[in-house]
Amino acid sequence: MMSKSSNGSRRRNPVRIPYQLIRNVTSPEEKGNGVQTYVANVPAYEIRQLDTSENLRNYIAAHNERKRNSVHRAIESTIREFPDRFINRNSGITISCSNIVVDDNAKHVDLFDASLINGAQTQGEIQRHANEIGDPETGIVAEDFFFHVRAEIYVDPDNGSVVETAIARNTATSVKSITQAGARGHLKDLQASIALAQDGAKIRKSETDTEVLETLTILQLTRLLMPESVSGSKSAAEKLRAYKNKAQCLTDFSDWYTKKEFEQDAKDKYYFTVKIAPHAYAEAKHWESHANWTGHQIWEATKQGRAVRRDRSGNVNWVAPGILYPLLSGLSPFVVQDPLDGWVIRKPDLFQEPEMIRRAVAQFRAHNSDPMAMGRSEGAYDAMRIYPETLVEVLKAAGKS
Repeated sequence: MMSKSSNGSRRRNPVRIPYQLIRNVTSPEEKGNGVQTYVANVPAYEIRQLDTSENLRNYIAAHNERKRNSVHRAIESTIREFPDRFINRNSGITISCSNIVVDDNAKHVDLFDASLINGAQTQGEIQRHANEIGDPETGIVAEDFFFHVRAEIYVDPDNGSVVETAIARNTATSVKSITQAGARGHLKDLQASIALAQDGAKIRKSETDTEVLETLTILQLTRLLMPESVSGSKSAAEKLRAYKNKAQCLTDFSDWYTKKEFEQDAKDKYYFTVKIAPHAYAEAKHWESHANWTGHQIWEATKQGRAVRRDRSGNVNWVAPGILYPLLSGLSPFVVQDPLDGWVIRKPDLFQEPEMIRRAVAQFRAHNSDPMAMGRSEGAYDAMRIYPETLVEVLKAAGKS
């Protein structure tokens, strides 16, 4: 008997998975939502063909074997020593698809737009084992090594609903919020803004992404430069948030994303962040390796932590965030909204970068050469704003701003 789900339309390139047994376990609530759920026993090596496009994370150890942890080793141990018990000892996998065709005669299912939404680590360990025992040319695994895994097949044509289900299914496994924000599309505009200015650079949208710019760092940098006219706050908490709580910077950004269509305040903060992001990133890189740090004889490592790093020539090429962040925050008076370019950083000709660094070093020493103490000091942020704010006020008084 062949059955076809009424959910969604048949699409190209279905994934065909054989099964030993399958059952439709759809509840009345799921049926009312246009969703179906099946439970199937499937040959473990067949799940290698599933992609993870809707999953919150890929196989963690895909690019680095050292990232394998106790969970991976436990899965591996069961595969090697007790494959006949794998289906009982493993929590199984969850597959999402927009449509399903079940062929009871041939004992296989065709899954349309199929993706794992839970079980990527299981899939990765199965693939790893298959690489060891399979044919080196074809990848085919002999039937003697076959065992089964239990799969929940979740049929839902609504991609937004699939994303939320994936997030819910992975919450218990400490999936980082950056992955959730990426899955929900909160980072699309930020990605586009960075890519346009940074020659196609990509930001982190999942904890397993590689060769990307760190999204949390970018959000911290934008928060440092947010003027009071946008933040609406002069509080110490606002000044220190970027350094003390980078996770909150992401939480706030996601909140602004969800509210931007009906709250002007959220819209202003969201679009400020998106527009200033590439400028903030470039500005941080500029100051981090500024030539004038080198002349101030800052010790690389202090009793309170590393302050700077130097290259082989002895030049500073990295400055601790505790020193850098108050300096960057001090530049916020130079952040202006241009009618054509949006939010940009415009330093006046009178501004002397060596003077800004001198003041940052003075604050560092005033805080007992402790980068963390400086990064957490409201006074350091206030002090670093004095010079830029004074310049802006003088230029306004002279009618040049």
